Amino acid sequence: MDHKRIENLEKKITVLEEEVKELKQLLTNQYGSKTEFTVQAKKPSNHEEAVSHQPMKPTEVYEQQVKKSTNWEEQLFQIWLPRIFIFVFIIGVLWGFKAASDYGVMSEGVKVTLGYIVSAAFVGVGHLQIVKKRSVLGQVLLGGSVPILMLTTFAAHSLYGMIGPSFAFMLNALWVVAGLGMTVYYRSQALGIISIIGGVLVPFLIESNSPNQLVFISYETLLYLAFAFIAWRLNYHVLYGLAAILLNVVLLVYGWFVEFTSLLGAALLIQHVCLLLLSAVRKGNEFIYASTTLASLFIVYGWISSTMEKTTVTIIIAVLIVVYALCIKVYKTEKVKFDFFMSYLVIGIAFLINQLLNKEDALLLYIIQGAVTCYLAHKYNNPIQKFVGYAIYTISAVAVMAIPIEAVFSQPTLNWLGFLGTMLFLVFIQNNSMKKSTLFVASTSILFTILTLSFVTQEVQLFTEALSTNTQTLALTFSWILLAIIGLSIGIVKLFKAGTYIGISLLFLTLIKLVLYDLPFIPLAIRAVLFIALGGIGLIVSRILHKKMT
Repeated sequence: MDHKRIENLEKKITVLEEEVKELKQLLTNQYGSKTEFTVQAKKPSNHEEAVSHQPMKPTEVYEQQVKKSTNWEEQLFQIWLPRIFIFVFIIGVLWGFKAASDYGVMSEGVKVTLGYIVSAAFVGVGHLQIVKKRSVLGQVLLGGSVPILMLTTFAAHSLYGMIGPSFAFMLNALWVVAGLGMTVYYRSQALGIISIIGGVLVPFLIESNSPNQLVFISYETLLYLAFAFIAWRLNYHVLYGLAAILLNVVLLVYGWFVEFTSLLGAALLIQHVCLLLLSAVRKGNEFIYASTTLASLFIVYGWISSTMEKTTVTIIIAVLIVVYALCIKVYKTEKVKFDFFMSYLVIGIAFLINQLLNKEDALLLYIIQGAVTCYLAHKYNNPIQKFVGYAIYTISAVAVMAIPIEAVFSQPTLNWLGFLGTMLFLVFIQNNSMKKSTLFVASTSILFTILTLSFVTQEVQLFTEALSTNTQTLALTFSWILLAIIGLSIGIVKLFKAGTYIGISLLFLTLIKLVLYDLPFIPLAIRAVLFIALGGIGLIVSRILHKKMT
């Protein structure tokens, strides 16, 4: 037996060896020699960070995260330490120049010359470090050169009066372009961040007796467009978002200290169009870019509505709605983009309603818009549109409840009716999508009951305000009982469970009202009629529900 087992094992080992040889041959044919394959895997760029233009699958991201554990010493000593101490070094250089000037060691011209020499040295040494594959230190040095160039130019212009405002502006613009060029050449997001921060500050570093608003806003807008395109092209998410934020901040500062004009709104409108275009043509990471555009839509509406004429704003919003609709048609096969463009369209329509109607009239349309948006989001499984729809609906509902009803037949009455009707509709579709969750039906039914009672109570009190207190109390109680009957009828006949819960909730609330509030104020005969009616309805409902359950 042992001899046979040994023979079988030897045969299996022979078969395995042959299979291994075949696999080796296949790998060699596909990848070349082992050495060649190893070189390909380890081959890095001389001065470029790895930039991927194709989105990775979630499984690939997870595998990379598992393979690469965070090396905290490397993060601290090789990445963050140089970044922190480059700023310390720059501050030291500035103070050194100041001390040398105070003691009369250096003239103004020498200090400016040394500033440019230090910047050039930073560029040279930084490039050398990157060539030697010390990319982090090299990028820090290159990034440090840009603010030193700008500060030196600022000193030559504002402190020493050696150059005029036009030439100083041209020099600073040149340094920004150089920073932009280094960002692209060295594939460094850090360089881009440093360059754009310095770039937005350039106009504030120039002293001019006749500042030009158009030149300032045009410069900041063109600066944003340049860096936004580079960030989009190289997939630098931080730079992309920072560029958008900085344009808003710098224009807000300008408007706060100088003047809010229509040019500011136009600049932010250009930004929104740029974001829209870049997110539309983006392949990969669409969610990040589309989310930025969504935030921009709210911001740009705030800017243009506060800096432009109402008619102009209305035309702009209408044009944007048409653009969003066209984008929906073009990108209907790309889910993420389609979802976001639908959200842009819904929000744009909400803004248009706000432009065309007054607050009370617009609320009803907002309620209907929010409900329709939620319905379409449920139907086509669009989570972003669902969020936008429920946000519009909730905000509008709160506004409806905040406005008191002053007449039985009025616009607030219509708003309340629209709100309650659409809420019942949303409860119905949400209940279907949640596979008839009893907890959801019960909770939303109680909420709807409370809101319905609030509305009916206001209407009945207005309708009976000329009558006696007893009559008002009686009318209110009968109206509650009537609502309970309607809710139960809908729930039983239409097999709509929420209606049953609403009717039962109303019955119990009516009973509580009778016992705690009405009992001392109504005559015995009317009290008997009310209790008999309420008790009879409760018994009939109990019997009907029991029969349906069995």
